[in-house]
Amino acid sequence: MLPLIPLALAVVPELIKALAGDRAGTVAGQVATVVQQVTGTASAAEAQERLASDPALATTLRVRLAEIALESRKAADLAAEQRRQSELAEIQKALESTQGARTAMTGLVQAGSAIAWGAPTVSVLVTVGFFVFLIALMTGGVHAAPGDSNVVNIVNMAVGALATAFATVVNFWLGSSMGSRSKDDSVNRMQELAIGAVRAPAPPAAPPPATAPPGAAGDSLFAQCLAVVLDKEGGFADQPADRGGPTNMGITWRTLADWRGLAADELSPDGRAHLIDDLRALTRREAGEIYRANYWLPMRCGDLPPAAAMMTFDFGVNAGPRTAVKLLQRVIGVTDDGALGPRTLAAVQAIDPATLVDQLAAARLAYYRGLADFPSFGAGWVARTEQVAALARALRG
Repeated sequence: MLPLIPLALAVVPELIKALAGDRAGTVAGQVATVVQQVTGTASAAEAQERLASDPALATTLRVRLAEIALESRKAADLAAEQRRQSELAEIQKALESTQGARTAMTGLVQAGSAIAWGAPTVSVLVTVGFFVFLIALMTGGVHAAPGDSNVVNIVNMAVGALATAFATVVNFWLGSSMGSRSKDDSVNRMQELAIGAVRAPAPPAAPPPATAPPGAAGDSLFAQCLAVVLDKEGGFADQPADRGGPTNMGITWRTLADWRGLAADELSPDGRAHLIDDLRALTRREAGEIYRANYWLPMRCGDLPPAAAMMTFDFGVNAGPRTAVKLLQRVIGVTDDGALGPRTLAAVQAIDPATLVDQLAAARLAYYRGLADFPSFGAGWVARTEQVAALARALRG
């Protein structure tokens, strides 16, 4: 069944990440089995012909394979979390061990035992030895013939042993975290000094490339989509035909009231007038936070491919989050329950972004044409849909 793997990768390229870490071959077996089940053949050539002649079959395969990719990513995340928990348990164990040693020494001191002098004495000897060796390295007291790797190895072993002993002393007297940092710094610095004392210094390593902080990509996508929404929504407006009432940047006065913890229907005339004044003065920053909390996050746009995120977010702002998600689900052929879950995400990932944008735009226009106020606002809705679709196609992914 392995010849079917390249075909699966051609359908869902994201599977390559799951297969790269699949040492046991479990994911590869699942992928090959799904391809054979969906296409009804173990021949890669025949499977490719059947997929090319049956678009519905190809869509089914994409969804099934995308689900495998999502499950594999979940398993990898779970394994990473378990490793972190194991590391935390080891740190906790070390802390408890150190605390036990301190408690025992305190008891010996209180009892007046001579054994209590053992730890301070050893600590002094280790500390003195550590700094004597360090000074010897700094002043060139360690020499080796060119190409003599034995001396380098001996110095490195001595550095490691002394640094570990010194870190243990610091750990015992000052705390585990301090000891850990001291150990790391000491080992690094002493090994650098040792290598520099016995061989020519190497040129400094190039700094690592700058990377974006966590969440930067998601924030960037939100900023792009928000800019489109704010541009299309415009500024303050109060049109009698608009059922939402006064709005600013697409934020209705009722939405602003709810955002600020006010009951819109219980406001006095003066209270409503004051709120509408606040709506006129609404800042782009506050509008952005409202859109993030009320639309972007509930619709999980950050988990969608960029093009799908822009289309879904903009339509959600215009027609409501649940309506936008249900429209997306109907387009990709999953249950339209209005909740964007793993199956919906897998199905979205399995569709070509440009094709999905076209389908979402067509479905959105059909939705608008079914509304009673299409004669009043239809021209604007159609123009907005076409403009947002063009911008979404330009996004990568």
